[in-house]
Amino acid sequence: MFTPAQYQILTAISRSGTMSRTDLAGVTGLSKASISMLTKELIGRGILGERELVFGQGRPSVLLGLEANAASFVGISLQADPTILLLTDLHGAPRARMELPRRRGHEQCLTELVEALPTLLSRAGQPVGPISGIGIALPGFVSRDRTTCLYSTALGWSNVDIVGYLATLCDIPAYIENDANALILGEQLFGIMRDCPDFSMIAVGDGIGCAHIVDGRLHRGHNGGAGEISHAPVVLDGGTIGALPCRCGKRGCLETVATLQAIRAAARQAGLPSDIAELAQMAQTGRPEALAILHRAASALGIAIAQLIQMFDPSHVVIMLDTALKGEVFGAMVQQTVEAHVMRRPDGQATLYLRDAQKDGFASGAASLAAQQFLFGLDR
Repeated sequence: MFTPAQYQILTAISRSGTMSRTDLAGVTGLSKASISMLTKELIGRGILGERELVFGQGRPSVLLGLEANAASFVGISLQADPTILLLTDLHGAPRARMELPRRRGHEQCLTELVEALPTLLSRAGQPVGPISGIGIALPGFVSRDRTTCLYSTALGWSNVDIVGYLATLCDIPAYIENDANALILGEQLFGIMRDCPDFSMIAVGDGIGCAHIVDGRLHRGHNGGAGEISHAPVVLDGGTIGALPCRCGKRGCLETVATLQAIRAAARQAGLPSDIAELAQMAQTGRPEALAILHRAASALGIAIAQLIQMFDPSHVVIMLDTALKGEVFGAMVQQTVEAHVMRRPDGQATLYLRDAQKDGFASGAASLAAQQFLFGLDR
């Protein structure tokens, strides 16, 4: 779709938001004449637009930025039921949304998703650019070329060529990724970490997802499962926490104690309300049983995060939590546990960001996966 030089320009602008032609020449190494010609072509195609003037020494500079309506992308999250479809623009802003029941069989599921695209577009309200890519985030292992779901317990799929099947239904380029990987790619492209080359992300929900950006690129590992901490055993006080059985067949996995599902189960067993917000409020007021449950979960999560920091040495760690858990009790316990278990470094510790988990976060990340391919032409 674009020449290598044009991809250089789009990559530079997407990372900074806006740039002058002079700055583009400095960042890309292209001549000013080439920058002038290439940006003129991109403006003519409606991909770039001129923004406000920047005044300094010499002539004022015109900033260039991506045009939001130059293209749109569909992000699909198969992470939970219902399936979420999100239409976003070239700035990553959501323009339309819909939900569909998640089907067990992959053929029916994917066919219904493609059939829903016209309805999704009709919900945009305002004009949007043509759909230039579809991204799908799913719970499970994904092939290195991001075409095939190798295995997903949640979906019941094994060796499903999703991209190949979608190609028989529509001519829109499609890409798939593990849900946690899609989430971190969205944070890298459109979030607060867009200028950060080394960071990790942990998402706590009914499962625990984890992903890493290392030297500006997604670190996937051999089978695309790098950062899979949900089924890592967590040891505290000399033994595996609770030694509870996990759905993976092992015992004492992080998932058995630190997920929302595990916290609710522990609350019910203690005779407490299983609503997370209510439980957090009880802990906030000093109820010992509630404090013990959250302390157990936060300690396990904090130890796992500390181990990740020791292994990957990120500058920042983004932790996505339920809004109720982000408060003073659980969030503070996680931070304290991390600090207690990470070796001190001369140049400072990794910065922890506690963020509210967004309902559409995985779908937004999936859309970012397609946007990344459109803007850069290849994986970061």
